[in-house]
Amino acid sequence: MDQELVEKSYAHCKQLCKNASTTFFSSFSALEYEKRCAVHAVYALCRWVDDIVDGDAEPFVEASQELLQATLERDVIIKNIHIDKQPANSEKKYIKKLMALVSIRNDLQRASEGKIKSDEPLVFVALQDVFSRYPIRLHDFETLIEGMEDDLFIVQYETWDDLRAYCYKVASAVGLILIEIYGYEDRAARLHAIDFGIQMQLINVLRDVNEDYENGRIYLPVEVLASHNLKPSDLVNQNLAKNNSWKAFISEYFEIVGTHQKSAMHLFDYLDPRSRVQPKIMSDAYSQIFYQIIRSSGDIFTSPLKLTFSSKISLWIKINYLKIKAKLATSTN
Repeated sequence: MDQELVEKSYAHCKQLCKNASTTFFSSFSALEYEKRCAVHAVYALCRWVDDIVDGDAEPFVEASQELLQATLERDVIIKNIHIDKQPANSEKKYIKKLMALVSIRNDLQRASEGKIKSDEPLVFVALQDVFSRYPIRLHDFETLIEGMEDDLFIVQYETWDDLRAYCYKVASAVGLILIEIYGYEDRAARLHAIDFGIQMQLINVLRDVNEDYENGRIYLPVEVLASHNLKPSDLVNQNLAKNNSWKAFISEYFEIVGTHQKSAMHLFDYLDPRSRVQPKIMSDAYSQIFYQIIRSSGDIFTSPLKLTFSSKISLWIKINYLKIKAKLATSTN
């Protein structure tokens, strides 16, 4: 592949990341150039598949007879998995979204085999270069897409294990891809990367309860809610945080998050000083949201949960401090 095109592809991915999330984008700047480009490509792909599933418009995809056949075959498989659930959209919109995901799955396979051509989407040109440089597993990308497929259906998880399985697909799988870029010497790093993803997604779930409910998605485990005398319909009650049943449930939720956080924090020990800066910053950002929920006694209903301006300034200062510290550590080794 022409190197100028590869550089153009990475620049395209960088812009997509910058447009999507300033916090994520700022954290990437701590990485050395080659790794930073690779991470941009991975997150550009993540943003793409997320937009396919959650976007209001039908995704554009050039349908061929071969792609349509592959989509119909995939449709049979995932409807057998979600046998008691209905698609979240109309059948036409559902098939369009699924076809787009199948197309991406196929292109990821081709990127891993070095078969992407110069006239194909820039994200895949960049990812093909990433596959050639790092021991990334195609299976982890496929797991991420499986998580996106789950969200094509009406979501209602029953148990903690159901929720953890979803978190593994949409978050841990990404972490397992990224640590192959960061580099590590002990395979135990992968175990802690799994917990790192789970705890971040569990925080996401709490942060987005109101929005998800409006979209017909109930990620909070229904059986656990029921054990605390709560129903999914209670989630529309703006005063629910004052309810003792909710307080008991949220206390259990906090404990689950804390268990995964303890394991997740060990991930940093397996990464070199410069590579650990990016996940450390993201961990701090999510932890601030989590502690905000704790301080509000689990009130996730009355106001949006997001980083305050002062928190963002604090993170910006920390990013620059950690970058300087990591560079000094690298230069003295």
